[in-house]
Amino acid sequence: MKLYYDRKSLNPTYFIQQGVRNGSKTTTRNVNRIGRHSELLAITPDPLEYAKRQVAEFNKEYKEGKIDLSIKFDFEEKLVATGDIASRTTALNVGYFVLQHIYHGLKIKEFLQQAQGKTKATFDCNTINRFLTFARILNPASKLDTFERLDTYYEQPDFGYQHILRFMDVLEKNYDGYLEHLFNNSGNILNRNTSVCYFDCTNYYFEIEQEDEEYVDEATGEVLKGLRKYGPSKDHKPNPLVQMGLFMDGDGIPISMCIDSGSDSEQLSAVPLEKKITSMFQGRKFIYCADAGLGSLNIRRYNSMGGRAFIVTQSVKKLSGPLQEAVFNDFDYRRLSNDAHYTVEHMKAFDRFDVENRELYDDKVYKVINADKVVDLGLYEEKVCKNGKVQRVKSKATLPQKIIVTFSRKAMEYQRHVRNAQVERAKKILASKNVDDVKKGPSR
Repeated sequence: MKLYYDRKSLNPTYFIQQGVRNGSKTTTRNVNRIGRHSELLAITPDPLEYAKRQVAEFNKEYKEGKIDLSIKFDFEEKLVATGDIASRTTALNVGYFVLQHIYHGLKIKEFLQQAQGKTKATFDCNTINRFLTFARILNPASKLDTFERLDTYYEQPDFGYQHILRFMDVLEKNYDGYLEHLFNNSGNILNRNTSVCYFDCTNYYFEIEQEDEEYVDEATGEVLKGLRKYGPSKDHKPNPLVQMGLFMDGDGIPISMCIDSGSDSEQLSAVPLEKKITSMFQGRKFIYCADAGLGSLNIRRYNSMGGRAFIVTQSVKKLSGPLQEAVFNDFDYRRLSNDAHYTVEHMKAFDRFDVENRELYDDKVYKVINADKVVDLGLYEEKVCKNGKVQRVKSKATLPQKIIVTFSRKAMEYQRHVRNAQVERAKKILASKNVDDVKKGPSR
């Protein structure tokens, strides 16, 4: 028996834990609850030391035979049939055979055999990866829960939980190669549409109180940054985060991904990951698409070279004065359907309930504004001045880009409906509460 508790928790619960072996499989179970740290403070100033003494006494009584943890069964006893689900089904999962066909088409076995050949691993990496993949699709759960459900599969795979953990190290060392292999062999399953690539980032929080610390190697000065770090959470959670970036093709099928520290700016993850997929594409042209948060000058500059292009969302408020004026003036708009000249004023004024205007109601108007930008290339060149002197100056180039402005009457009516609902909700709140006591937010 041993003491178990969450060492990262500020108020852990202490358990007496027993190791259990079932053939080649090992697991643990909690056989007794000692108490929560805050509860034990009422009887002792040192709950951890108290819990250790409880485990020692429990082990002593167990050895003396005062405690019996064995489970006895009477195999002559018959179960009474009820309408309740009283036992586990004996049916085996064969539905994963469909996924297995796709798995073999990706030739993952060949890749993992080659990766395993570079290690001293004695377990079958492909078998472990295969059933981890199937479980993640069919019944997402932790690695431990997946391991405990292996007997539900038709093949009855046989490997230990420790092998799963060791396989994670093998997979981590071959991370980039594995993603590239999946993309290169995905053409065996379906045709990939890589003419347009979408990129976005999100983050995930962890139920821990402290972020990972940075480690500085005293010999080399190398800094190893922790992965789980505090940063702006998409869920507005005050917990340490891990950030994930994902590239998808034109059909929404993943191409590659990256995992970064939660404190890193998401804009810094786009170009390094894009360089990897550019290598995977082997010179194929594509259009980079992202929202405004992933459309920095550095990202746009990178995607203006090598046959690439970009389409990113642009905040009108962050445009220069002349460009804002060009956006808001009602000139040079054309209908998307037939390219005929039109105005936003007319789009706002027509009767949308008239059946004859239905085609116009479903249409959009747009205009294109030149917004070329002079950028610093980070290089220097020699320039001969009028007096004959040679001077080193920064090299600059023009980044060609255009602003596409669109207007939709249907979208306008929807936004108007949302705004009016928010106004009405605010009026009801203010009718019964003081304005200083109301929590402010985008929906209030």
